Amino acid sequence: MEFRKDINGLRAFAVVAVVLFHFNESWMSGGFAGVDVFFVISGYLMTGIIINGIEKGRFSVIDFYLSRANRIIPALAVLCLALLLLGYFYMTTWDFKTLGRDVASSISFSSNIVFSLREGYFDVVDNFLLHTWTLSTEWQFYLAYPLALILLSKYFSLNSLKYIVLISCVVGFIYSVYSTNRWPDASYFLLPSRAWEMLIGALAFLYPLSLDKAQGRLLEGLGITLVVGSYFLISESVSWPGYMAILPVLGTFFVIQSQRSDSFITGNVIFQALGAWSYSIYLWHWPIAVAYSYYGISDKFTVLGLFLSVVIGFLSFKFIEKWRFKSVSKNKLLTAYILGVLFIGGLGVYVFYTQGVAYRSDLESNSLIQGGTGDDYIVHEGLSLLNTDDAYDYLLIGDSNANHYVRGILQDGSRVKQSWYADCMSFPSSMSVRNGVYSDWRYSCKNNYKIGIEEKSDIIISQSWVRHGKKKLECTSDKCFLTGDYYTDLQSQLNDLLNLYGKGRDIFIVGELPRPRNNSVLICLRTKQLLDLSLNCDHNSVFDVVGRDVNFILKEVASNYGYVYFIDPFDAVCKDDVCQYSLSGKSLFMPDGSHLSGFGSEVIWRFILSEIDAHKGNVDGS
Repeated sequence: MEFRKDINGLRAFAVVAVVLFHFNESWMSGGFAGVDVFFVISGYLMTGIIINGIEKGRFSVIDFYLSRANRIIPALAVLCLALLLLGYFYMTTWDFKTLGRDVASSISFSSNIVFSLREGYFDVVDNFLLHTWTLSTEWQFYLAYPLALILLSKYFSLNSLKYIVLISCVVGFIYSVYSTNRWPDASYFLLPSRAWEMLIGALAFLYPLSLDKAQGRLLEGLGITLVVGSYFLISESVSWPGYMAILPVLGTFFVIQSQRSDSFITGNVIFQALGAWSYSIYLWHWPIAVAYSYYGISDKFTVLGLFLSVVIGFLSFKFIEKWRFKSVSKNKLLTAYILGVLFIGGLGVYVFYTQGVAYRSDLESNSLIQGGTGDDYIVHEGLSLLNTDDAYDYLLIGDSNANHYVRGILQDGSRVKQSWYADCMSFPSSMSVRNGVYSDWRYSCKNNYKIGIEEKSDIIISQSWVRHGKKKLECTSDKCFLTGDYYTDLQSQLNDLLNLYGKGRDIFIVGELPRPRNNSVLICLRTKQLLDLSLNCDHNSVFDVVGRDVNFILKEVASNYGYVYFIDPFDAVCKDDVCQYSLSGKSLFMPDGSHLSGFGSEVIWRFILSEIDAHKGNVDGS
């Protein structure tokens, strides 16, 4: 197909929107719709290549795949290798492990599937390769689409083929609207709910319009209005890609149909340059934007991030994208791509399965490591014995807040039997609250509470106690009032559990950790340590942390039993109404504030044992 300046300019409209949204969503709340513009363009161009080849009787599937590989893989491979190299030195072990997983899934074009199984797009933070889901979705389309057209062309005429594509597009749109409401997270990432956007691009090729100049200008203006208008009319609160996605998709369709290659709007020199560099800009802008969040870089440097995205994108375009393998045979090139993908994917898998290369030389000094060295530090959900294969002193039961003490337990040498399940409240009725709605978690928790019924050892219960019910708990400086449904049920459920366990051993309830409401302090500490910078990381007031209110409830419940004792982690972290999240420059928490770091695991576990020893000393002394 001949080069079309209007389509190249459309790429600029798409990449500018995506980049501005990712650096500051308030600038362009719906800038993420630029991805939909890319999908329509891709569908148009790919259909043209395939149909023209089929009509002339010389379409080669291998040539098609190689041309797509030439376009996509080299720049993506360099990005993955660069992130692995930088991540080795400047990322926490836990985050480096995640990067390894994402490198493997990105280079194998399956990252959209991986991300669809986890959080939604707008809920994921500090993921350096999240944006590669679009490449995976497109590549999956590239794999299936030419094969489908070749097969259909053997049994149907071109006119019939057009109708099939049209019907498929309409059905795909209806499915997309339905699936977005039914499975919002998965629909955002997966091809079935995105294919209609590429098929609309196909329709632009299969049903070209014959327009005079005035009609072309009018249609182009309408299309640009729909595309740009969608960037400001929609936001992340809109289900996507639902019916609202028709705005940027139809707008792109109109611009392509207008065939305005002499348009100043899309054909100006700036948009032509940005359009040519758009793929590389897209690849590099997101890791730069994530670095701002990951290392707590001030928003006042956002313009610098935008500048770097364009400059690095240009360099990637000039020295990587434009590289042509004219002297290399098809077989050798295909082999090189396969081996390259396997090599880079293998590196990612290695990083993932070594827990972020946990044996790196900085292990002992790195306070941000949640686990430790080797498989001994990997504790999966369920029952496990730590530092013992026989007798043990404590049963540690709960959710991931029980698991994050593994490093401390192993370093201390405590003999512990542990049972935990993620996001599980270990109560007889296994009540939990998610998004303000009560749920039955008996299946998820696998009746975890039952493990403590027959135990002879002391029991330590540790889990995330904070949930958000229909009402909030009201607290003064020294007293809390039970006004929320969740807190009332928590008190009732905890009483049921303690009565079920009964007397005969001591039970220790570890309260909620003083988690910061704003993670800026933890991000500052991470940046200070990883980049070896001299930063002043302020500490939070005790009134600005999560967990203080629910600990009142836990302490009150424990006081009603002679064999139950409450351990308040606030006493280890907070003094004189100030919570200190680091000791000797080492962070106690992971940067997301959800769990303890490896260093924090050691510190808080020692505190828990000291509280237990103090209690036992008091009991023995009495």
